[in-house]
Amino acid sequence: MNRARKFDAPRIEKGELRLITTPDSFSNSPRENSAWKTEVILAGNWRGATCALLSKGRHHILVDTGMPHEAHRLMEALRERDLHPSDIRMIINTHFHVDHVLNNCLFPESEIYASQQSHDWCCAAYTDLLDEHNWEKLALKYYPEAGDSERTRERMGWLRRFALRWWDVKRLGDPSRFRWMETHPLPEDLELVLTSGHVPGHASVIIHDGNLPTIIAGDAVLTRAHDENILTMIPHNREQFQRDRERILSLPGRILPGHDEEFSNTDIL
Repeated sequence: MNRARKFDAPRIEKGELRLITTPDSFSNSPRENSAWKTEVILAGNWRGATCALLSKGRHHILVDTGMPHEAHRLMEALRERDLHPSDIRMIINTHFHVDHVLNNCLFPESEIYASQQSHDWCCAAYTDLLDEHNWEKLALKYYPEAGDSERTRERMGWLRRFALRWWDVKRLGDPSRFRWMETHPLPEDLELVLTSGHVPGHASVIIHDGNLPTIIAGDAVLTRAHDENILTMIPHNREQFQRDRERILSLPGRILPGHDEEFSNTDIL
């Protein structure tokens, strides 16, 4: 059964995560009994985001795609697995921060599954951050807690410089390939969890492979223990972010943080 779940988070304004139809890339495929295999192909670190490859038979999905300067590493990782960009039939974006989405354009045949709320929020935020004269005031629309401390205001400056260098809406992929999570389901054994503390519409992915699940947290869990070291660690809603993090960390299984090495949560059983 397809699964979609949300917990203790702001409602998605464009519609809840729910089952509608089978994704186009998988609609005409015979049922396969194998479980999804999850591999980290770009490891997350203090600056770059985790990119994961899900494979089941001839079906391959990328969860987040990284940044332009990582494109050669991403392509090399696929070649090592005898995969071509055309073999990737689906991309899942946990959210639309630049470090998670700017290689979407390398996969023109892929459908792109993501939250429209995250897409619209991030695109508007980056546009306003590029406003030379008013960006500090405009940023408060997206990060209302940003004025709480000098440290947070400093991080906003870092985030703006990051946007000035990297933001390019064309690299998000062909808009006709977008499949919004609010109205389209993921394939069987993949579950969405809305984790909107980092940005509105942020989604984590749970892969049910027959054993303990694998949780691709995105930036709901930036690192295992040192979130303060991550450049983009400015939550939209700090309290909600903490609740999201605690909820993900309460789940037994393999956890892939957004900006750290994977770890196992089996010790909580």
